[in-house]
Amino acid sequence: MEARNINDHVYSTVLDRILNLEYKPGDIIEEKKIASEFNISRTPVRESLLRLSNRSMINMIPRVGTYVTQIDIKEVKNAYQVKKKMEAYAAELAAEYASPEETARLVEIAYEMESFNGNSDYLKYIAADYEFFKIIRDICRNEILTGMLEELNDVIVRFLRYIQYVCENPKWHAQSLNSIAMSIKNHDKETAYKETEYFDSVYVKKLFNSYFG
Repeated sequence: MEARNINDHVYSTVLDRILNLEYKPGDIIEEKKIASEFNISRTPVRESLLRLSNRSMINMIPRVGTYVTQIDIKEVKNAYQVKKKMEAYAAELAAEYASPEETARLVEIAYEMESFNGNSDYLKYIAADYEFFKIIRDICRNEILTGMLEELNDVIVRFLRYIQYVCENPKWHAQSLNSIAMSIKNHDKETAYKETEYFDSVYVKKLFNSYFG
């Protein structure tokens, strides 16, 4: 495997473990242990960890150690504020480029969410919501926008899993995603933007009212 591919593989693996809370906030990240796991030198591991440090997923403290960062509520709030506008624009672009196959999957996800149970299926909600908007990010055909939204959503997904977020109004959530999906399917860019921005605004308000008063 080429050096770049090795670095990317280690980076994505450690990132996934952080986002899925396999590596919890405050946990120590051991370079030597990861290098041994992948049967590689510590250099590509260190390079991957530096990338994660630049994204504030880990703290690398010289002569002390490398730790998974704590959840920063201010960062989460800031991420949601920026995400609201950027995600709406991604939906607007998606409405221009979406294929029937892509929009069919968006509608399917919204339909699937109607059968989820709020408490026991909280991880399914998070995963389905993430997949829905990832499809939109992929459809929008703007690599810069996609990359920025991926980083914002990583911050948010880790937070939602950490608090074990339970959707208070599953029916509203599913119906809102269906409205976004249908506007994209109909290539209605203006409605796609408005529906996505409205969904994010209400969703964030409900979330922070529920967990932070």
